[in-house]
Amino acid sequence: MKGLTAIALLLAGCAEPDAPTAYRHAQELIGDRPLRSLNQAELAQAERLAAQARALDTELHEATFTLAALHVARGAYEDATELYRGLVEARPDDGRAYAELGLSLAAQGRYSGALRAYQDAVRRGEKSALIYARLGHAYQALGHLQENLHAAQAAYRASLQLAPAQAEVHYQLAQVEARLGRDAEARTLMEQALAGASNDTGIRADLAALYREAGQRELARAALVEGFGLSSAEGLATRDGDGEEAVLHYELGRLLWEEGDGAGALAQFERARVADPNLYPVYRYLGLIHSAEGRLDSALAAFVEFANRQPGNAAAQVSIGIVHSRMGALDAAEEAFKAAIALGGAEGDAALKLGGLYVHQRRLRAAVQVFKEATVAHPQHAELFASLGDVYRQLGLLAAAVQAGEEAVRLEPERALWRFHLASTYERLDPDQARAEWRAYASLAEDDASETQRLAHARSRLQTLQQEK
Repeated sequence: MKGLTAIALLLAGCAEPDAPTAYRHAQELIGDRPLRSLNQAELAQAERLAAQARALDTELHEATFTLAALHVARGAYEDATELYRGLVEARPDDGRAYAELGLSLAAQGRYSGALRAYQDAVRRGEKSALIYARLGHAYQALGHLQENLHAAQAAYRASLQLAPAQAEVHYQLAQVEARLGRDAEARTLMEQALAGASNDTGIRADLAALYREAGQRELARAALVEGFGLSSAEGLATRDGDGEEAVLHYELGRLLWEEGDGAGALAQFERARVADPNLYPVYRYLGLIHSAEGRLDSALAAFVEFANRQPGNAAAQVSIGIVHSRMGALDAAEEAFKAAIALGGAEGDAALKLGGLYVHQRRLRAAVQVFKEATVAHPQHAELFASLGDVYRQLGLLAAAVQAGEEAVRLEPERALWRFHLASTYERLDPDQARAEWRAYASLAEDDASETQRLAHARSRLQTLQQEK
């Protein structure tokens, strides 16, 4: 009883233990549990004890390791990094210190520093499957450089050599192979990952996506449908732990949508919505399907739900504006397009829609202002320049129309429609240049079924101009 009383007094701060005792009590409090499983009070108490041990004996490095790990457990990565850096300085030949420093840096998104720390750990003998996997993660995070993808590939392979039964590493290596364009290898690795973790919905969905991209749609469908059976028997887990069946219904819905089966896709997306109402991309597809089939009220409701769940998504506002426009609610459409522009413009699409609405209303000056501002914000968007040039031509501002039209052609020289607009403008300025543009247009449009009517007009105009020459 006296021993229990002493510990109680100690934990209450009524006794001052020596460093080993404080560290031992921290370890007893933690036990064999993962640090992230500690509640807030336990985490704070363990931190206090580990910090006390470290303060009493700076050479008790295990206390520092424990304190740093506790900081990581509560997300205090900068504090942990400072402690791990101190351990690296105190124990420059200890690979463990470098390995933990790397993990702390990676958690902050500081992948270059993490990479160096992991490499230092490997050089000091830390050559476990886990370290090579973490090294692969750091290289993959820096995969905007091709050489880093190859390095990630090598690190993951080294990890699998040491421990072949790692579904997560097979999965990550598959992602790297896909980014390197090695699609067959990526599919094989993803299959191996799923074989090792058949209840992982994220792996299953990504494998189905790889099958779909390879044109193996039946395999994609089979992989998803198989997941429903496992879900009923075992309970699937997604990569984030929620909405297991919803993910499968969503992916199957996308597959059916791409195949043109709107009714089948709609049924799957509705099931996904019921299973997980917060799976926001579902609402976009529901809106698209309802819109395509003319159910505008249902489409609008779905797109509004999408926007509510993604308030910063400009494309959602564009979709709302399009449906309002189709319903004849032009004021509401205008407001939605303006909201989309304020959110970033959906890569210029919002300005195209708003400017087009103004042209429809014959508010040409307002359309010019929208298109001009959009070409500044999206200087590589050829259609914005073509649209601006078209409105300038309608206003009789031919020099400005030519300038905008030529910029559209410069940005997309193979797009026949931009040549059509430019030729139409030159007809009012320079017949010789108009003939040249009509010829260029005809050459681009002759194999394009969507240009059939315009091509007939172009040939007629070219013949007339030739006769007038």
